[in-house]
Amino acid sequence: MNRMLLQKIIFLFLTGPSVIFLNAQTLPTQTSTIFSGSGNCATCHQPGSPNTGALRDAHGNDVSPVTLWRSTMMGNAARDPFWRAKVSAEVAANPHLQSIIEDKCTTCHAPLGRTEAIYNGSSAYTIAEMEADPLALDGVSCTGCHQIKADNLGTSASFSGHYIIENDRIIYGPFTDPLTTPMQNSVNYTPKFGEQTHKSELCATCHTLFTPYVDNDGNIAGEAPEQTPYLEWQNSIYPDQNIECQTCHMPKLDEAVVISNRPTSLAARSEFARHYFVGGNVYMLNLLKMFGSEIGVTASAAHFDSTIARTKRLLRNETAELQVSYSWIGKDTLMARVAIKNKSGHKFPTAYPSRRAWLHLKLQDDRSTTVFESGAWDEAMGDISGLDSAYEPHYALITHPDEVQVYQAVMKDVDNNVNYTLLRAAGYLKDNRIPPEGFSVNGPAYDSTAVEGLAVSDATFNHNASGTDTVYYMIGGLNQNQTYSLEVRLLYQTLSPRFVQNLLEYDTPEVKTFKSYYEQLPNLPFTIDSLNVQITGTGLGDHPTELPRAPLLVYAYPNPFNPQTTLQIHLATAAFVEIDVYDALGKKVDRIVNRKLSAGQHRFIFNAASLPSGVYYYKVKAGNHTETGKITLIK
Repeated sequence: MNRMLLQKIIFLFLTGPSVIFLNAQTLPTQTSTIFSGSGNCATCHQPGSPNTGALRDAHGNDVSPVTLWRSTMMGNAARDPFWRAKVSAEVAANPHLQSIIEDKCTTCHAPLGRTEAIYNGSSAYTIAEMEADPLALDGVSCTGCHQIKADNLGTSASFSGHYIIENDRIIYGPFTDPLTTPMQNSVNYTPKFGEQTHKSELCATCHTLFTPYVDNDGNIAGEAPEQTPYLEWQNSIYPDQNIECQTCHMPKLDEAVVISNRPTSLAARSEFARHYFVGGNVYMLNLLKMFGSEIGVTASAAHFDSTIARTKRLLRNETAELQVSYSWIGKDTLMARVAIKNKSGHKFPTAYPSRRAWLHLKLQDDRSTTVFESGAWDEAMGDISGLDSAYEPHYALITHPDEVQVYQAVMKDVDNNVNYTLLRAAGYLKDNRIPPEGFSVNGPAYDSTAVEGLAVSDATFNHNASGTDTVYYMIGGLNQNQTYSLEVRLLYQTLSPRFVQNLLEYDTPEVKTFKSYYEQLPNLPFTIDSLNVQITGTGLGDHPTELPRAPLLVYAYPNPFNPQTTLQIHLATAAFVEIDVYDALGKKVDRIVNRKLSAGQHRFIFNAASLPSGVYYYKVKAGNHTETGKITLIK
């Protein structure tokens, strides 16, 4: 019999705790002073005898924590080849900080190994120690999260992996009055109700991360936020609605479930949380599945397929949505308005700065000929066509195909240069990731979650804390009497190609391993949402009244510049306009215009040939509306 066919038959017929997961390592059953491997948890908390109906839903599906978790990024946090490559690259760039880097990174990626080592007297934990420890390689495992105490949660003292786990053999769970004897007898833990298991503050211990950064001499100069989804969530409408991290990432079943296969007398519990733990990382999940045998994962291809499918559903249904409307300006110019609504409880895209999303807009005539396209991308490499050499700025108004609205966080070093190294990340040059609804500059922790770059002066970006952005596309040279087809897609990538290319410059074994995987798996974007609109001579598109409309749009390009930049403004109605430029001390250095302008688009040149390098500010006043922005002259 064909060997592959035999394997499939075996896989289909074997069930229960003794199931063989083909091409996957078994779950660890080792123990340490504080922790126990997930394989020990699986003995009771996975479908099997004596109660074969436990941990299944009404349709007989396996909903056990171990089964759902093992194919997630959390379950593979210590094996993640991109993370391993990035840690090695950071060490290669800052070898004198190897101990700090590896200890910091393993705190949340290998918590069982690192916490045990610190408990036993170590001052730091290494990647080499992690590689030799099956418990550490179990990633963010069961007895890690379920032993975290509530003591410091929600405070800055808990962030960046400063969770509290003590050697008291207490396991915190989501249900009150747990039966204690079986767990005490089998694994020497006492189960106890822990309200913190329902709260975002538990997740915040690792998903609110501040990392140290170094100056040009390699000395630690401070800390900067690497990822802050919890703080973004705090500054949103969701806490008041009792929507927690777990609401989306651990959705509850609307039926009761028996949570252990023993003893058989256990009653079913309601509001059972499924340990989905999915976000937006389709690419890395596919990579873990594709190279699972070599990486040493404990999940089967079937497990990964399920997690990937759940991740795609989350991205399509609960992440962001598009709205499009249009109008004609004159007989040959089309104004398309594209609004993106963030539906998540944090910025989109969220967390790690390798992630990006962008708008792909394509206009075709009635012969299917493309007459305008912004955001086209290379299907071989996954990169966007026409990007600026440093990074693409935020746009309020797009008039040229080489202008692309990219939502991302671009790190900077201490000299304000574009940077991809976390140990050199002193902040952000650009952060126009779309905030969650309710996000305000006056909200909590805004200094750690601030909007950066040109989005700050975009009147439609998060207008009235709406959690939306509206981009205007002005396309000329058309014929109002002709029918056009407008396609808009919101695309997303876990790994920006430029972020990856910088990583691949480092010559480490881990980088070489990741490169070999990356070159075999195309880094294609995922479509979050898409719309197709027929453009007619008299139509107004879909839902035109629902979109934020800007009375005044201002955009400076290039920025930084030398010696001149163009201030492009668009007026919804005719108005008396004043445009002034000020230096960093508030002194006016130029008045560019002071007269009434008609509705529509206008361009003005600011020439700074006689001025020194530095930061300048423009102020555009049109009637009752004022827009200001920062421009940088570099000579």
